Amino acid sequence: MIISAPRLFLGDNFTPPGAVEVHDGRITRIILGNVDADIHLTHGFLAPGLIDLHNNGAFGVDCATATPEEWDIFVSGLMTCGVTSVLPTAITAPLGDLAAAAQRTAAAQARHGAILGLHLEGPFLAPSKRGAHLAEFLHLPDDVAIAEVLAMGKVIRLVTLAPELPGALAAIARLREAGITVALGHTAADATTMRNAAAAGATLVTHVFNAQSPLHHRAPGAPGVALTDSRLSPCLIADGVHVAPELLAISFAACPRAIAVTDSILIAGLEPGTVREFGGAPVTLGHQGVGLRADGTIAGAGITLDEGVRRLIAAGVAPETALAATTSRPAHALNLADRGALTPGARADLVWFSDDFHPQRVWTAGTAQAPAPAKQRGTETAQAELMDLDERDTLDIVTTFLTQEQAAQRALTAAAPSLARLADAVAAKLQAGGRLFYAGAGTSGRLGFLDAVECGPTFGIEDGLIIPLLAGGPSAFIKAAEGAEDDTQAAITALTARHFTSADALVGIAASGSTPFTLAAIRHARALGGLTGAIVNNAASPMAEAAEIPVQIATGAEVIAGSTRLSAGSSQKIALNTLSSTVMIRLGKTYGPYMVDMRATNAKLRRRALAMVQQITGANERDATLALTACGMHVKCAALMILRRLTAEQAQTRLAAASGSLRRALQNHVGHTGPA
Repeated sequence: MIISAPRLFLGDNFTPPGAVEVHDGRITRIILGNVDADIHLTHGFLAPGLIDLHNNGAFGVDCATATPEEWDIFVSGLMTCGVTSVLPTAITAPLGDLAAAAQRTAAAQARHGAILGLHLEGPFLAPSKRGAHLAEFLHLPDDVAIAEVLAMGKVIRLVTLAPELPGALAAIARLREAGITVALGHTAADATTMRNAAAAGATLVTHVFNAQSPLHHRAPGAPGVALTDSRLSPCLIADGVHVAPELLAISFAACPRAIAVTDSILIAGLEPGTVREFGGAPVTLGHQGVGLRADGTIAGAGITLDEGVRRLIAAGVAPETALAATTSRPAHALNLADRGALTPGARADLVWFSDDFHPQRVWTAGTAQAPAPAKQRGTETAQAELMDLDERDTLDIVTTFLTQEQAAQRALTAAAPSLARLADAVAAKLQAGGRLFYAGAGTSGRLGFLDAVECGPTFGIEDGLIIPLLAGGPSAFIKAAEGAEDDTQAAITALTARHFTSADALVGIAASGSTPFTLAAIRHARALGGLTGAIVNNAASPMAEAAEIPVQIATGAEVIAGSTRLSAGSSQKIALNTLSSTVMIRLGKTYGPYMVDMRATNAKLRRRALAMVQQITGANERDATLALTACGMHVKCAALMILRRLTAEQAQTRLAAASGSLRRALQNHVGHTGPA
């Protein structure tokens, strides 16, 4: 079997178009370039399966107590999220209970190649840094206790311990001799103790910054050593809550060994608002992807690793770094020689990612996995932790809204690659003489309408280049047209009336990704051969499936459930602004940061035009005014006149020859002097 894709992520870098050949569950060949393939992926990229080295549970399953049936749910759920290898974690408990958990995990490992073994997070932890671990079950790593761990068998793959405990360094050496990897965590250790533990054989650090000595500018503590000692691979929880996005960006930029983990608990992968029993008390999955106790305290992480990748990228981590931190780096840290990279001989654990890093299809050992089941639409999910919203003080309410907007911006940043791809495709259509249509209903349709209207004066485009189709017609911009969003025939009629053809592009906009009017417009436009895009706020929606280039901005549940004029609407407005502005830049409607094709239709804009000509050319006010007057207040024509000493007619001719681009018109002139 050969699978081709527009890009391959080999494990640490992206390649141009290529393919992976698979035979008997193994990768046999990497082929660069366009080739005939059995499976041809039309967009996105092919990558190795994700590897989560710290996972306490997901999809309602607690790894410490999972039954055989629950292990099936756990493994299959993770696979739909692109996680093809996982190290289940059992937290501090009596050693007898941990031995029972190891026995159950070993049985599950024999049935599931995705299970790498068992991670014991405890019981050898510092009491002062135990976090949610129960103090009565903590234990010193003495000879007897370590012997009990070793007796649990080869299923034990990783042990987290605090290196400052009596006997810890000897325990590290003994565990390493037995082939067990040791991580340092839940520790108050200073830098010297951390380095001594690395010298003894420890190679990982568990959830850096959380439950450990702090990073201080004169006392680096556990985090400082974790990020700088080449013997250690630091693991960081990638949800952007346990560690602030800014610190995630710094850490992954600073340390080439940094690994992303979820440290998830059983609520991960479930719907926001879901309540489960964990650690003897209820825990609710909050909209930010964390488990919350009734009093609002964090009880654990609630994301899957694919969401961690998206959050890292949204935090500013380079995509290739975020992917390496979830594939090749954890494989290297745990000595998984046949996983984490696309290379001949490796196990064929493969993930097809969309351009905005959502898993589209997954293969484990070369076998295709079933797609993820449809979920409740995230934008319409109520946030259970906000049940008292109307009783809060005003500042708390305002802060809640603004915090949600910050999360929406991170989701928008993660969608940047697909938005860029859509912008390039739309620009190509317009450069060839086509038009851009927007289609939407309600808030989404009004945002498309607004963007189309605003592009006229901003970029000087001709009427009819950007055409908004609003369910219910233009009057629905001012007054809601209830029921118009369900009228599929109206979308088809509108496209027919405006003679939509294969030369044109259409972008549908809907938070839900399933609005009938908009979905019908996309399907009809694509059937006519036109370019189709979708801007949606839920992953795996019908519109994303129907469109050639979907932009999926997973803004999640709104503060006011279902009111998508909030975070979803804000992200759509920014996405549309970015899309149309990028397209106009590609069409030569700007010069650097200047909108040199704007229509100077009033006194304010005439003053702006004069200022732009002076700033671009360095001309005085008199010369700039004369040039603008000769050009009919056309900024780029006036700038070209001054910079290349041309008449208005000559400047207009040269601009036409350069397809309207001031920069190309300046660069194409030979034998001139002056700034360019």
